[in-house]
Amino acid sequence: MKKIILTLVISIVALGVSAQDFATINPDARTAAMGDATVAATADAYSIYNNAAAPLFGYQSVQIGYTYAPWVQSLYKGSDLMTVAGYLKLGQRHSFSIGGRMFREPKLSMDGDSSFVPTDENGNPNYKVGEFTRPNGKSLEVAYGLKVCEEVALALTARYLHYANGLGDKYAAMNFDLALYSQLPLSFREGAMLNLGAQVSNAGFSITKSGFTQPLTAKVGASLLTPFGDAHSLLAEVDLGYRFAPVGMKSLIANVGVEYSLMQLLKFRAGYAHNIYDYATVGLGLRFMHVQVDASYWASGKMCPWRNTFRVGVGLEF
Repeated sequence: MKKIILTLVISIVALGVSAQDFATINPDARTAAMGDATVAATADAYSIYNNAAAPLFGYQSVQIGYTYAPWVQSLYKGSDLMTVAGYLKLGQRHSFSIGGRMFREPKLSMDGDSSFVPTDENGNPNYKVGEFTRPNGKSLEVAYGLKVCEEVALALTARYLHYANGLGDKYAAMNFDLALYSQLPLSFREGAMLNLGAQVSNAGFSITKSGFTQPLTAKVGASLLTPFGDAHSLLAEVDLGYRFAPVGMKSLIANVGVEYSLMQLLKFRAGYAHNIYDYATVGLGLRFMHVQVDASYWASGKMCPWRNTFRVGVGLEF
């Protein structure tokens, strides 16, 4: 009985802390550097995680990218997140996006020191050696975007999530996002654009018998792109939203970020986010020919599981 109770407690803790968190982490190094302001962000390879309708207003027909984020400090020390994503635009009215993520946690300890490993009354692990594996979460996303008129596009994203807690318990779910994106040219300056976005994320259901709910979220946002001079431009974005469920993760969401571009080659970014945790972000970007490299850094309080985390990404655009 003691073993069963310990296993249940461990499973709940691991599922509640890790499984839900990994799916809410922004894998895009670019928008992560802008305070995670995503819903009205201009198109990039990770638009499926920002707003899957944005590629229909992008200049490139194809973008692909890979991002890696290791947790070197904080509550998730020893974890890492790897992401591959991209989109293909077909003509002016259709787009397809795809993405995949893997979040790996530290391997469970066999010495019994970890609070996540059940032990008997003598302090010895209660599981066989072969039953310990590295906890991990995976996701696969696909999205279809449709430009309904010159200024407005819609996108539907389907997401499969899988989580294994390292003790033999596995969970799976299907989620869906519905997004709207609009781009409006502004007359006060040539090349100036106002982007508007709205999105409902993680509406879905658990596939396994054990609950595996994700945080249902609604967000709206706006971004303003303003060129000035022949070599400079500024992109500023604000998001507002609310996380409705699950109960323990309800919160108001506010994100603000800026991106300064020099000759469309070098990008300087910064932002701030208010969520369950508050944190500030900074980052850099480099564009050369068809190659893009981005890096971001999260700074936050001691209790934030993402504090002092950096991520780097590389991609191609055509």
